[in-house]
Amino acid sequence: MKKISLVLTLIVFASTVFAQGYEREEGKTKFAIGPTIGIATKNPFKNIPGNKGYGLGIGGMLGVEHFFTVNTSGIVQAGIISYAGRKSEVPGTKNTAYTAIPVRAGGQVYAGNVHFGALIGVGLNSRSGKGATTFAYAPQVGYNFSRNDFPLDFTVSLDGYAGHGGFSALMFRLSLAL
Repeated sequence: MKKISLVLTLIVFASTVFAQGYEREEGKTKFAIGPTIGIATKNPFKNIPGNKGYGLGIGGMLGVEHFFTVNTSGIVQAGIISYAGRKSEVPGTKNTAYTAIPVRAGGQVYAGNVHFGALIGVGLNSRSGKGATTFAYAPQVGYNFSRNDFPLDFTVSLDGYAGHGGFSALMFRLSLAL
């Protein structure tokens, strides 16, 4: 809950202090911050007896977007998201949280306010104190709700991590461009 409060506080602060229009201009660079919610779609530990997988994930992302042309951009993104473990079939046990720290780069193409893109990089993932570095990927589609004084973007992606058993989640991200 503290993480959610911190992310929401940062968004409100950024929107009141740094808000500017989300103008797509060649050579322009934008910074973005926002909360992320994920729904786990693949359980890397499905072979463990009684394992029910993971549920909702909550976190946040930071990003930098540089426009090469008005409709194409490059993105660098990093964040953290933690997925709650679901209660196990074994009485009195529960899966521990699965935490992912993705660091990725990629590109985006705009068609009006809609954008399509893909990111690749590494994921620093952990479960029960055991970590692993994995290949991370995220195809995504989004919509830019920006108006002159309120630069807001909503993106849906399929975040995947190859290795460490494999893990993927359907992600919903709301970003404020600064």
